Amino acid sequence: MKQILDALSATLPAPRLADYDCNNAALLRVIEGATTQDFDKALRAASDAGFQPFAENRLEDNLYATFLRDDALAHIYYCPSENTLRLIADPNTAPFDPQPTPYVRRCGTKLWMFETDHSFIDCGMCFLLQNADGSFFLIDSGHYLQPNDHRRIYRFLRERTPVGEKVVIAGWFFSHAHDDHVCQFMEFLKDGYADVVIEKLYYNMICPYGRDSHFWKESNKKIALDFEKAAKGSGIPIVKLHSGQRFYVRNLQIDVLCTHEDVYPNDFENYNDSSTVLMIEADGCRMSFPGDAGQYESDVLTARFTHETLQCDVMQMAHHGHFGTSAEYYRTSGAKVLLVPNTQIKFDEEIPRYEANRVAIDLADEYQISSNGTVEVPIPYVPGTLKVHPDETFENFDRIQALWGYTYTDEYKQALFDEYLRRSGLPPMEEIDP
Repeated sequence: MKQILDALSATLPAPRLADYDCNNAALLRVIEGATTQDFDKALRAASDAGFQPFAENRLEDNLYATFLRDDALAHIYYCPSENTLRLIADPNTAPFDPQPTPYVRRCGTKLWMFETDHSFIDCGMCFLLQNADGSFFLIDSGHYLQPNDHRRIYRFLRERTPVGEKVVIAGWFFSHAHDDHVCQFMEFLKDGYADVVIEKLYYNMICPYGRDSHFWKESNKKIALDFEKAAKGSGIPIVKLHSGQRFYVRNLQIDVLCTHEDVYPNDFENYNDSSTVLMIEADGCRMSFPGDAGQYESDVLTARFTHETLQCDVMQMAHHGHFGTSAEYYRTSGAKVLLVPNTQIKFDEEIPRYEANRVAIDLADEYQISSNGTVEVPIPYVPGTLKVHPDETFENFDRIQALWGYTYTDEYKQALFDEYLRRSGLPPMEEIDP
């Protein structure tokens, strides 16, 4: 891959920074002090090196181009806010669809924020989109302490697929390799559902033993490696996403706004800044998914883009409502609906701590928290059409105390359980073992 980068940058200023390991043998080279003329030179160099143009995109003044050759992909992009040209050589990716592909509309588009099981843990994220042809696009999955969620996800998809037809997951996207985002996908694969077809996987994971891996827990590195092994072993085509690429899945138009490749040369002490950030548009509705993006990625996004690009109707709150993106990012996005993949307990505890999240809440017309039940958003979003499904899971306070040391008063636990009953209509507390 270094030879490809050398060919792409032969007529460009010499790089000051070392090439960045993008994982899976892909490499990034950053050319500082670059201009649009340098972008054009890199495009010509790609053609001279035998690459064929595959896709191009423009997001405001940011220019992106992807080239293919039999042995590799070359991705080139220029960001004037930073005066940088970024060159990526990637040998291990399936192609995405750069243009809409034909499909037959059979239903309306819907988005669900799935209620991950919060009996033992307060994190976990999974979003599901049903495309206009009835297929699905999934975002993340859930934690290993949500051990039945892969079956709950399967059941949810099965119930929304006609009898006699296979469940078609047209794409499954993963924002980053933390356990609360990828583990239930691995369990889903292990169950080997014969009536499920997964067409493509989409992600761009940071190297688990890269430059800044000394900041991360060994358990997190192991899960990242386990995820990669499971994904590659599945035989499902894997699309490694790069910033600025626009791809299509049925009636979804998806822009990649940021990856860990945009954070370099800053450090990754905060692993969450390796999240891949997506903007999805369907039927005139824009949906923003920052994953667990933190301050560095937030700064990249607000430096490169204005409201024109970041504006959305529906937004997933970054990092579950913990420390994540900036107040400026939320103001620029201006989401009408805010979806918070968190528990009510942690939301109530943490909303006073993070001013940026309070800004997001204040700007939205409505917000929902995933622990209170799966949230259904018809697309395009129309005020008053949001639906919250019955709450399916409840905290196991003894286990939570043993695992995490969290303690709550009996009065508070009873109040939470009363609310749980109100949302789901389950038997009174003395008749079940919560």
